[in-house]
Amino acid sequence: MTTIDGKRYAKFDLHVHTAETSKCGTVSAPDLVRTYKNNGYDGFVVTDHLHETYISLQNCRDDWQECVTRFLFGYQEAKRAGDEIGFAVALGAELRFPENDSDYLLYGIDEAFLRENPYLFNTDHASFFRKYGDRILIIHAHPFRDCDVVFYDSVHGLEVVNCNPRQKNRNELALQLAKENPHLIRVCGSDAHRPGDEARAAVLFEDAPRDSFEVRSAILGGRMRLWCPDSESIIQESESMVCASTR
Repeated sequence: MTTIDGKRYAKFDLHVHTAETSKCGTVSAPDLVRTYKNNGYDGFVVTDHLHETYISLQNCRDDWQECVTRFLFGYQEAKRAGDEIGFAVALGAELRFPENDSDYLLYGIDEAFLRENPYLFNTDHASFFRKYGDRILIIHAHPFRDCDVVFYDSVHGLEVVNCNPRQKNRNELALQLAKENPHLIRVCGSDAHRPGDEARAAVLFEDAPRDSFEVRSAILGGRMRLWCPDSESIIQESESMVCASTR
């Protein structure tokens, strides 16, 4: 647990990729767990990539159930490692639709959801939100990275701070969009892929979530704070928006 202003929080990273599943990831799931544990985190969400390109790289295009099995491998390896040392690991996903290169973080999912919804990325953002928006939490990841069109009308929130050190995330534009649309939930994440990416950002929960559904509930309930030392000014502005909305 992490203590800030005399209050204890569970420290979680909402955006982590494993080498076992995400081809762009180079850190194994057990190594990620150990690194985060050593950096004072209580858990993270595995958000490996899930889209058409991922499927083609896995060579399982015509067998959705096999695709799900392979997709879950990184999460399952992290979960096993986490269980051994008392570190929470939740299942998420980073989805992309054919319409453009925008990415969406999903929370509140499990293996059954994935198996029961084959090729769920073969649609568009608006149709996906209409179909699943009342069941899962949909967050626009790094909305202004390489994208000039942001479909903020069909998400629950924005990743206002993405802390991946190699990307031009334009986090200040994400914060401005959040200011213009104060109903949107604001989160942050490390977007960890390689050594050195880990433990750069966190969401601090008042109560430690045990799975993806509890992560979704905690975020929707607003029982959290954002943490990212490299983007402290944006974090402070985001928190000031929360304070203003409760006056």
